[in-house]
Amino acid sequence: MGSVRPYVGCAEYLPKANPLQNPQERVMKQRIIKILRVLKVYMPDWMVASFRKYLEKRLYRKMLKKHKTIKPYEKGRYEMGINLIGNIRSETGLGESMRILARVLKENKIPFVILNVDSWANEDNNIHDWDEYVVDVPKYAINVIHINAGEWCRYFSDFENELLDNRYNVAYWLWELETFPKVWRPCIETVDAVWAPSRFICDCVKKYTKKPVVHVPYAMWLKEPVAFGRDHFSLPEDVFLYLLMYDFRSVSERKNPKASITAFKQAFSAEEANANKVGLIIKVNNAATESEVGNLKKQLEGYEYIFFITENLSRDEVESLEAAADVLISLHRAEGFGLPMAEAMYLGTPTVVTNWSANSEFVTPDSACLVEGDFIKLQTQIGPYEKGNRWMDADVNQASAYVRRLYDDKAYYNEIKERGVTQVRKALSYERAGNIIRKELEII
Repeated sequence: MGSVRPYVGCAEYLPKANPLQNPQERVMKQRIIKILRVLKVYMPDWMVASFRKYLEKRLYRKMLKKHKTIKPYEKGRYEMGINLIGNIRSETGLGESMRILARVLKENKIPFVILNVDSWANEDNNIHDWDEYVVDVPKYAINVIHINAGEWCRYFSDFENELLDNRYNVAYWLWELETFPKVWRPCIETVDAVWAPSRFICDCVKKYTKKPVVHVPYAMWLKEPVAFGRDHFSLPEDVFLYLLMYDFRSVSERKNPKASITAFKQAFSAEEANANKVGLIIKVNNAATESEVGNLKKQLEGYEYIFFITENLSRDEVESLEAAADVLISLHRAEGFGLPMAEAMYLGTPTVVTNWSANSEFVTPDSACLVEGDFIKLQTQIGPYEKGNRWMDADVNQASAYVRRLYDDKAYYNEIKERGVTQVRKALSYERAGNIIRKELEII
């Protein structure tokens, strides 16, 4: 199948003979991918697995062969600073992650430019807040490449050598489990260092390399007051609202929305919720079919104050929705960071969250409602998550008790709210993140 050229915007470094520079070829490639997805439905599992392994081996061989041709870092050849590489225009969690990193660099006056990598995937790339920093030619000595390991080999292989030669190449990766997938481990060979927003990810990657693996945390800064109130989302002012945010492109078994809905239902019967004006907002991203939303609606039949939001929201709208809710619930089984939780806490919205993985680094028992659980082993591969790994299944009964207490006990609610704001602003400050990056630049 070959690799897909995603590197739009850095014209000097595009593969010169790549036919995907032709938009018609690009469309044809996407059609082929759609056909293969349809065929997958009719192919036996063993054939799908064999075909996937064949493609993976081919892509990783190409990546490692390319890596051997890259000239190693030459200190002093380029001015010290950062070329931030990735899709900063994307309306995704990964896009927001890159924008946070850009803000850290800007606020700390660390020299940087952005080389934008437009994804070939079907996603919206409409955020242009950082266009003034976007350039076609890298300027500085350090490349911080904000492309996750799952797509690394395809992107890395299509970069021209001049982009990577003589520079210190850093991967900024997100991941959600304690074990790094075996198929991705060769990607570590192609970089000089790995940075990640959580110690959880760093501890995972350190198992497979002696190269520098550095915790470069996010920093939170959200507009206050937020841009929109409840009326913007057609939400009633007099209803106590819990918020569940869910993306169908994320693996549902990891995000575990069913547990959050069950906790809400255990806390409030339909009769009581309707009588006391208690409701649930379900923000659904990237629902492929109406039946997917329909399955969620069936679980909440009889509840009057249930609000589904399925359209894509701007960054201002996302933050406004998080602030408009009275409580955020996230009974995920694993997180590489947990941005919605951090954002909600920053904005003064109490959270009920699973007490495991990366989000445990910025929450404490007195700043959020931490839900314990049991570790469960994956009995089969689920998305990129390999059989034999573990994640946490949150205790729905404990979560339900927290959901109820935040409604019943106003003093407790205000306590969690105030301590959450203080905790997340202290743990995720621009000064802290900037100091870490400056220290790394000095070492490099």
